[in-house]
Amino acid sequence: MKVLVIGGSGLFGRKTVLHLLRDDEVSCVVDMDVVPPKDWIMKSINEYAKKFHFVRGDVSELEEILNVMSTYSIDRVVNLAFLLPGAVEANPRLSVKINELGMCNAFEAARLMGVSRVVYASSEGVYGPQNFYGDREVTEDDPMHPQSLYAAAKQLSEMLAALYADKYGMDFTAIRPPIGFGHGGQIPDIIKLFSEVVSLPAVGKPFSTDSDGTDLHSLASADDVAAFIRLLVKAPSSPHPAYNIASPPCNLRDVADVVRRYLPDAVINFGDRPPPADPGKTGIPWKLSFARARDDFGFVCMPLEEAVLIHINDAKTEAGLPLLPGK
Repeated sequence: MKVLVIGGSGLFGRKTVLHLLRDDEVSCVVDMDVVPPKDWIMKSINEYAKKFHFVRGDVSELEEILNVMSTYSIDRVVNLAFLLPGAVEANPRLSVKINELGMCNAFEAARLMGVSRVVYASSEGVYGPQNFYGDREVTEDDPMHPQSLYAAAKQLSEMLAALYADKYGMDFTAIRPPIGFGHGGQIPDIIKLFSEVVSLPAVGKPFSTDSDGTDLHSLASADDVAAFIRLLVKAPSSPHPAYNIASPPCNLRDVADVVRRYLPDAVINFGDRPPPADPGKTGIPWKLSFARARDDFGFVCMPLEEAVLIHINDAKTEAGLPLLPGK
């Protein structure tokens, strides 16, 4: 199996590449991105150098995707190339090229090259605020209420995938991850906070925020996303077109408590800014059902303790520090 991961150098993409490389049934993984993988992730990728290839390419250019697919005889496509909230508002035209035209290009390239299996990133943002659903877990069958350009682009991607599937007989699966959790996350601010609360103490630096750290979120570690994508890529199809990747609700303080168990000297300071009076009116849900992924593929996110340990060791790897035992 030869897999093209578009956007393979990002927070989710780099771990997806690594998980695929570790799979004996995958003979080739191509990372197509506008930037190469970080040096710290290459320390792990180099073990599989014979079946890893990086190609500088832009998802908004159809010909560049086609050239990569032809060169490496690709038979699976994963599209994780997208601009996140914050970057979307900073450059709306570029976001349309990447998030909307780019997704269409990935689908069209797969069609033209006879690749029928495509896995791509949607988002829990398609659901809109928690208040639309009440005090319960949001399921994949719930109606969508996207509240941002980013979320609307993700809904459009799912509609486009459904059209391609119906018109051309292709198999698509969307993943709907919540807040991404992992070393190196930078955008938007909430992802940066969940990154730095682990990454900074891991290398002996203090972490501080003016928030009181009690806002609830559903998290998905980059390794959780990668592990599920690997399962989806290897499957010829999926019983459903979209899947939540979800953990139970938690907050920054929960993550900080786990960090302190591994790093008792960690300096982590919270402020006194409380959550919004009614957080369910805006943003995205913090209660997501993971029953579909569990029932269809036997997949559940790893415990927070395990995800934090991986995160700590990723930060230590980049800093050249000794790793904690366990991973």
